[in-house]
Amino acid sequence: MIIPARYTEVLDNLLNNEQAKADIEEAMSHYPLYETDPDAQREFGTAYKVPTRAELNEKILNHYRFREIGQETFGRWLFELKTALNEIMPKYNQLFYSADQDFNPIYNVDYKKTMVGSQNSTSNTSTTGSDSSTNEEFNKSVNSKTPQNLLDIGYKGIDNVDYADDASWGKSGGSTSGTNNTVGNATSNGSNTSVETTKGNFGVVSAQDLIIKYRETILNIEQEIINDPRIQELFMLIY
Repeated sequence: MIIPARYTEVLDNLLNNEQAKADIEEAMSHYPLYETDPDAQREFGTAYKVPTRAELNEKILNHYRFREIGQETFGRWLFELKTALNEIMPKYNQLFYSADQDFNPIYNVDYKKTMVGSQNSTSNTSTTGSDSSTNEEFNKSVNSKTPQNLLDIGYKGIDNVDYADDASWGKSGGSTSGTNNTVGNATSNGSNTSVETTKGNFGVVSAQDLIIKYRETILNIEQEIINDPRIQELFMLIY
């Protein structure tokens, strides 16, 4: 059913036209829009439910569905719609971001302190030693077929022996020495981490007052977008 228009064209008539509806959807598909992290952990349930692009577009169009567009031609109106959304959404995206933060409204203290320490130690050892030993052994053997009462032979005078059938003289000896070195290094590294968490109401402000203040900050951001002057001026506001 086509709704009669007085000045331009009723938005509902455009949405019921397949080509016009596709053009409107295309014009509303380019503006920047904050998106919630799908992996974000929600502990308190106070985060704002950020709409998707399809949800926000539907709310805007439904609100003005039976109003006449504020431009003489549909093409000019599409251009103004696209421009308006690109101009106002950066501001509302910041509101979406701040409202998307999950927190406990009765906590006035919530912080975490992480302390990291490290420990390093190095030890060096060095040992040097030496040892030596010397030994000598003398031996002599004399055989004589000619009797003698005394045979005194020094170990250096064996060549002067006159009375012996045979004689032998010997000396054996040796020495040992050695040196040993021992060097060692030992290094140990370690670290430790501790986390201190403080949460709760520390009595500066009562929990009741915090709840009241929280209620005062509750926003309906989609409604603010719908009522933004740049969106309102896209329609005749006559219905």
